[in-house]
Amino acid sequence: MLMSSLPVHKTVLFDEKQTPLSRIQLNKRLKLLDEKDAADLLKIEQLLHWSHIKRDLNPSFVNETIVSINAINNEFIKNIITWRLELRIILAALRMRHQGQKTAPDKGIFGFDYWYFIMTKYWHEPDLGLSKQLPWLPEVNALLTTNQSRDLEKYLFGVVWDHYRQLSLGHYFNFEAVIIYVLRWDIIYRWTRYNKEIAVQRFNDLIDTELQNKLLW
Repeated sequence: MLMSSLPVHKTVLFDEKQTPLSRIQLNKRLKLLDEKDAADLLKIEQLLHWSHIKRDLNPSFVNETIVSINAINNEFIKNIITWRLELRIILAALRMRHQGQKTAPDKGIFGFDYWYFIMTKYWHEPDLGLSKQLPWLPEVNALLTTNQSRDLEKYLFGVVWDHYRQLSLGHYFNFEAVIIYVLRWDIIYRWTRYNKEIAVQRFNDLIDTELQNKLLW
C-alpha cells in the first residue's frame, strides 16, 4: 500500500526538476510503517544524509558508523550504509592527497583494513589503485584535481543515484524498496536545490559583471 501510493522516480536523476512529492506528503505516507521499520529508516537517513558526504572524516565518526553497521541485522541495510561510508572514505582520501598530503593518513580514518592496505600501497596513483573496482573513481579524481567542484558534485549525485537504482532491482513492495525510495528522494531534493543555488549564483555573477561593465564604461 505504501509503495503503491508513492510517485515513481525517473530513471535519470538529472531529468528530475523537483521532488515527486513534498517531504510533508512523504512523511504522511511513511506513517504506514510499523514502529521498528520507522525507527530503522530514521537511523539510515541520519547516517546517509547527503550533506554528510562533503564533511571531512575523522576516526571517531568512522568507528561510530562501523559500530552502527555491525549492530544491524539486515544485510541489505548493512551493505547500503557500508557502501556510502566507503565512498566517503575514498573521497576524503582523494581530497587529502589533493591538499598535498604525501602519504596515506592514519589507519583509523579508513575504518576498513582493505581500503587502508590498497590506498597506502597506491597512494601516488591517480586512481589509488581502485579503478577496476570503482570505475567512476578516475573521473572523480580528474574533476577534483582540476578544481571543478560543481561538476564533481553533480557527478557524485549521479554515482550515488545509479547505485541506488541498481539496488532497487528486485525490490518493489518490501521495506528495502521503501529505503531506496526515501534515499533517492533525498538525492532529488539535494540535486534540485543545489541546481537552483547554482542558477542563482550564475544570475548574480551576470548582474555583477554587467554593473562592473557599466562602471568601467
